[in-house]
Amino acid sequence: MIKLFLFTLALIAIALVLFGIQILLKKNGKFSSQHVGQSKAMRDRGIHCIQAQDRIARASKNDVTDFKKYEDGE
Repeated sequence: MIKLFLFTLALIAIALVLFGIQILLKKNGKFSSQHVGQSKAMRDRGIHCIQAQDRIARASKNDVTDFKKYEDGE
């Protein structure tokens, strides 16, 4: 059990060192953003982060009235 723990700890330490080296060797010294809304490929597909989707839904004029019509059976 202790061998597995030490092996896992060593792997994590190696990964952190390699990430640190990558940051030092990169031009700007930082990782690119991993947010959905800031990814060009996702924007091209029309996919937004959940906060942006919520904002769009709240800005829609008919979202509440459409639900009320559905509930009333109209």
